[in-house]
Amino acid sequence: MVKLFGKKIRRILEKFNEGDIILVSKWANFFGQKSKGSKQVRGNGVLVLTKEELFFQMFLPKRILKVSINDIIDVKKESHHLRKTKYIDLLKVEFIIENGEEDSVAWWVKKLEDWITKIDVLIK
Repeated sequence: MVKLFGKKIRRILEKFNEGDIILVSKWANFFGQKSKGSKQVRGNGVLVLTKEELFFQMFLPKRILKVSINDIIDVKKESHHLRKTKYIDLLKVEFIIENGEEDSVAWWVKKLEDWITKIDVLIK
């Protein structure tokens, strides 16, 4: 399956200057965005952290989510999100959306502690 999406992964990463990328997960498992409700499809995609934003593009269905580092208010470990779980810890990011309300997203990623630490440093 990874070979099937290899070209998509390369195309997504080409959107960034290599020197701007702090962390990347080529196979992050998206658990949804709180403001979109609990009926969202969970899916895999590429998660990229730069000093400016947290960027995610899901493979299928194609979905792009960009969260400015300035809008992130918290990052933490969570066991579930939107009543979805894999019985492993997830990366949960809480942030402010355009209307000033709080929203959150979550992913399963490898090296979870690295993601939490790097994002935490950027938002402090």
